[in-house]
Amino acid sequence: MAILLTVLKWIGIILLILLVIVLVILLLVLFVPFRYKGRAGVSDPECHEEFPVSVLKERSDVNFDVSWLGGLIKVAAVFPSRKIVSLKVFGKEVWSTGRKKSAEEENEPEKEEEEKEEDTRSLCDKLEDLFAKVEKFFDFIDYVHRVLTGRCGRRAWEKVKVRLGRIGGHIAPQMWKLSGNIGLNDPCLNGNMNIAYSVIKPFTEDHLKLETEWDLYRCNLEAAAAGKIQIFVPVKETVPLLFDKDCRKVFKKLLKAKAKLK
Repeated sequence: MAILLTVLKWIGIILLILLVIVLVILLLVLFVPFRYKGRAGVSDPECHEEFPVSVLKERSDVNFDVSWLGGLIKVAAVFPSRKIVSLKVFGKEVWSTGRKKSAEEENEPEKEEEEKEEDTRSLCDKLEDLFAKVEKFFDFIDYVHRVLTGRCGRRAWEKVKVRLGRIGGHIAPQMWKLSGNIGLNDPCLNGNMNIAYSVIKPFTEDHLKLETEWDLYRCNLEAAAAGKIQIFVPVKETVPLLFDKDCRKVFKKLLKAKAKLK
């Protein structure tokens, strides 16, 4: 009997330790903010007579990363130049999409080509399938509009709108800026752009610094943003909606419509 009680005591201690660990991790996830920052740019110092699509593709670059616990865990992405997504823990890379593909992955395009060759359906059949999907999609949009414009839908939307505004205000970047030179090869379009810029400039303080190239195409821009997200805020704003009667009714109706769409 004493041995059984000892075993049960140790099992209880282990379960209690596991429970404490789970609670600590949960509290950390809820209250320790995730910090994000990103930078995007297009290096186009020269002007062009035609819209420089190839130049914009070759000289554009985006860097984005999300860190947690002071950078102990970090996810970073670089595209479109290298298309790399990596996960670092304690500063060491534990996973990345930038590694070389295996022989099986390299053979995947060949397999896809073989599957395409096996698809012998006529163009008419494919178009019929496409039109059927489009028709179902528009029926779904019409149903969603009728649900949201109904009495219950309007009440639910007013509640959701308020909470979405709070979530959006919380996750919005605390720092952002956009600077550079842009030209649209049309004085009229550039004039309209400058009018819009002059209207929003008083509200953006020093975030926007744009110059105009009037007679040629040009897109030499650099943007940066940084902020933080505390998971507790979206959870606090979302959980009451899950128990709201109007929101639950609307959600059930939308789920039925989604099932019909499939």
